[in-house]
Amino acid sequence: MFNPITTPPNDAARAWVASAYGEGAHVTATKRLTGGATTTMHLLTIDDRIGTRHHAVLRRWTDEDDHVAGADCVRREADILTQLASTDLPVPRLLAIDPSGTHCGHAALLMTRLPGRIDLQPKRPDEWLRMMATMLAKIHQTPAHGPPAESWLNKESLAIPDWSTRPELWRDAIALMSEPPTPDEECFIHHDYQQFNILWRRGSMSGVVDWVWGSTGSPSIDVGHIRMNMAILYSHEHAQRFLELYESISGRTVNAWRDVSELVQYAPDWQSFLVDQVGSRMVLDFEGMNDRVEQTLADALRRV
Repeated sequence: MFNPITTPPNDAARAWVASAYGEGAHVTATKRLTGGATTTMHLLTIDDRIGTRHHAVLRRWTDEDDHVAGADCVRREADILTQLASTDLPVPRLLAIDPSGTHCGHAALLMTRLPGRIDLQPKRPDEWLRMMATMLAKIHQTPAHGPPAESWLNKESLAIPDWSTRPELWRDAIALMSEPPTPDEECFIHHDYQQFNILWRRGSMSGVVDWVWGSTGSPSIDVGHIRMNMAILYSHEHAQRFLELYESISGRTVNAWRDVSELVQYAPDWQSFLVDQVGSRMVLDFEGMNDRVEQTLADALRRV
C-alpha cells in the first residue's frame, strides 16, 4: 500500500495557492488532513488583500515514481468537479490545478473546503445509512459523465483465503467471477463511495469528496463498494440494510454479479491503512472482520 509523503506545501506551493485568491493574498496556516490513503491533503487558511479569510484544500499526488498518473488524476478530478459545479450535489468547488507539479512539486489540485467531518460513530445508524443511500441514488441520477468505470478486481489473484471458515463461499464467488458480468444499466457513479469520503455536520450530510474516480458504469459498483466497507467496519446487518435502502429509494435492483465482485476484493492486509484512515474516530474490530465479510458475501451469492 502506497504511503504518501506528508511534508507540508513549500513556499512556492503556498504562493500558488494564495494566487487563486488574487494579488496580495497570502497563506497564514496549513494543517494536514488525515484519512487519505493515496494522496497528501492539507487544509490551508488564506487571507486575501482586503483581509477576508478563506479555507481551501490542497490535494497532492506525492508518489515520486508516478508523476504521469498523478497528472492524469488531477485532470480527471478537475473535469468531474467542473461538471458537478452546476448540480446541487454537496461537492467541493474547483479553484486551480497544477498537473505538472510546476508550483507544488507534485501534481496538485486546489479546491474549496466543505464544512463537516467524517462520522464513523453515528448516533442514529439507520438514519445515517438512509441519508447515504439517498445521496448515492441522487448521484446516480446526475447528468454527468466520466471515463468508463474500470474494474479494480484482479481475477488472476482470486483464491480461497487461508483464514476462511466457509471456503465454499469463495469457491462459488470465484467461479462466478470467471463468467462475464451480468448486463446492467450504466450511469454516472462515484466509484469510491464509502464512509471515509462523506462529511457530516449536525447530523446531516454536508459533503461528498474524492471524485477522482468518477466514472460512467454500473451503479451497483458503488453499492457493492460501500457494502464491503460496512461489513469491514460494522456488521453484515449494516451492509444488508444499505442494500435495502438503496433499492427502495432508487427503484433499482442491485446487480448481484457486481455486488459479489466488490466483496471478493476484500483483503485482511488492509488493516494497516484502515488504522490510518480511521485514526481515533472509532475502535476497529479486526477479530470479527473476516466473518462479517463472509456473511455479506453469502447474502450476495444468494441473490445471484
